[in-house]
Amino acid sequence: MSHSMRLVLGSFKPFSHFRPLYSAYRLKGSWWRLILLAIFSFLIVGITSFMNIKYAGEMPEYTGIAPDERLLFVLSEVITDGLLGVMTLIVIVVGGALLYWPFFQQVGFKRLAYIHSYVVFILLIGMLLQLPFIPFLHEPSLISPYSLGVYVDLLTNIPFWLYFSYSLSLFLAWGTFVQYAAIRQSTTVSRGYALFWIIILNVFMVAITAYVRTAF
Repeated sequence: MSHSMRLVLGSFKPFSHFRPLYSAYRLKGSWWRLILLAIFSFLIVGITSFMNIKYAGEMPEYTGIAPDERLLFVLSEVITDGLLGVMTLIVIVVGGALLYWPFFQQVGFKRLAYIHSYVVFILLIGMLLQLPFIPFLHEPSLISPYSLGVYVDLLTNIPFWLYFSYSLSLFLAWGTFVQYAAIRQSTTVSRGYALFWIIILNVFMVAITAYVRTAF
């Protein structure tokens, strides 16, 4: 029995979509969809980077650069950020599967990576829907009305907590729900066990990301 990757269907109807995953011995349509996700990641992150520079005042350092070379410099920044977006995709899919595997060995590494591909798709939807707010608010993409950060920002200006809270978004909650549905269909662990470790591991990943972004 095989199971086909359908990112839209799995994101909106995860319980019915992932029901055959437990007994599937073959996962179809993964590679070309992952390539599409990589392309989308590059484009969306690159566009976000450009809009951050243009509308949110996140200008790169121009010291020592001639005016006619600044456009090339900005383009290199956008391309670099786009490539970092592709690397982030790989980290979420592969690193997330490695992090989850000790707690959900019955699911298996390959299926966990498969499930995390859906999480990437959902997070990209969040980034796409965030784009209109960058020119509207004149704030970088980090400042998301879809997250808890808008409330935490009123209480503190500590960078770690700001990055952490702005990552706790509606789209992370959506991705967590899809993870839960997929893992529950792929294993016999209890609902409480699955929900507890999925939430803990996602919060841990968000905390590590916030630490890296503020420490370096």
